[in-house]
Amino acid sequence: MRPDLLAITVLASLEGMGPRRLAAVVAAHGPVEALTRLRAGRSLDVALDAGLVRSWRTEAATLDDATIAGAVAAGAMTVSRPGDPEHPVALVTDIDPAPVLFRRGLPFTESIPRVAIVGTRRCTGLGRDVARELGHGLAEAGVSVVSGLALGIDGAAHHGVLQAHGAPPIAVVGGGADVVYPKRHHQLWASLEAAGTIASEAPPGAAPTRWRFPARNRLIAALSDIVVVVESRRAGGSMLTVDEAIRRDRQVMAVPGSVRNPAAVGTNGLLADGCAPVTSVDDVVVALGLGAVHRRSTGSARPEPAGAEVPEHLADVFDAVDDGATTIDTIIGRVGRPAAVVLAAVGELAGRGLVVDDGADVRRA
Repeated sequence: MRPDLLAITVLASLEGMGPRRLAAVVAAHGPVEALTRLRAGRSLDVALDAGLVRSWRTEAATLDDATIAGAVAAGAMTVSRPGDPEHPVALVTDIDPAPVLFRRGLPFTESIPRVAIVGTRRCTGLGRDVARELGHGLAEAGVSVVSGLALGIDGAAHHGVLQAHGAPPIAVVGGGADVVYPKRHHQLWASLEAAGTIASEAPPGAAPTRWRFPARNRLIAALSDIVVVVESRRAGGSMLTVDEAIRRDRQVMAVPGSVRNPAAVGTNGLLADGCAPVTSVDDVVVALGLGAVHRRSTGSARPEPAGAEVPEHLADVFDAVDDGATTIDTIIGRVGRPAAVVLAAVGELAGRGLVVDDGADVRRA
């Protein structure tokens, strides 16, 4: 392992050494000299809290270089910093550059357009379906989908990408690239690593602590040509990614949602603010300047189910069902018909593929 890459990995492992502090320390001394100074008890020519620097000196003296190099090797990681050919150009020229990047899987392909698909972890079933279809369609169209590999919209988008066997996906994660989070995404991580790239600024073994996620979100925005928000509440991680995209003059697009869907408050707000809507994969592909792409599927973000015409005797019940989760009691209250009649109508709508009934809630298919 190159001395400068080993040194910057050790520095990145220090408690409280975020990307901006690391960038400042490396800019002042270079990674090898900075680590040497800390271990020798010498000062750093950077405006930092003296107590923090003292704790780094103590910690740096205890970290074993061979152990850290072994963790990089065991994780099959590529370590890069600005100036290395493996380091993404977008993270070198960014307004808030990444001083180091740890990557597993395939190298970045600079020539492929990239689109971030982000949204809430607490998404609706419909939002999950839309994210999956967008991921699938964009990958088929030769676009790399960037996301955070989180629960909800992020994971659904990458599931769709992997089913398409198209352009390689990119995941930017909040902890170490060798630390699966959330645990239930273990298989998704393995599949994504084989088909694309998992990247992080966090060193091997780093826990996905809360402060790392806003920093991660800026990388998602920096790596992407367009950011698409599928479902988002008024505030949250996806809206932080939107803020970072706006700082970088990246286009932000949003999938419209029902005004009755609390998971669509943020996306509908973005549309009201002037963001372009996404109603199909082609909306995103055209925004990239690639032109509409004919794929095996229709490309619609909300395809009509087979036999989509609603029979007249079921129309009032169907109209009472939201895009998002709708309780049976809500439907009964809206149509004013007996519960047994509504339940039978919901069953028939589900049988026709017009709604999805998961036993607790109902939503449009």
